[in-house]
Amino acid sequence: MPYHCVAYGCGKTVEDGVTLFKFPKDPDEFRKWEKQVQRTRVKWAATHFSHLCSDHFGKEYFEGKLPSGALKYISCFIVFYYIYYIL
Repeated sequence: MPYHCVAYGCGKTVEDGVTLFKFPKDPDEFRKWEKQVQRTRVKWAATHFSHLCSDHFGKEYFEGKLPSGALKYISCFIVFYYIYYIL
């Protein structure tokens, strides 16, 4: 089973044309990312297999072209863009 984005309502995989970023190994940074996801998924707990896709990072955090560029630095603030669908 492929990895997917853990952000609420996302679930994208690399097949959707995004880059997946694994949660940081540094415990403090790991916790920061987890806290950001918990803003919309209150009881959710991150694992070492958790990933976020490139859609949840501002353009200023990338080196190179989106979405395949590398993150400039790991301690960046995660941006959650909410996409509203009109039915």
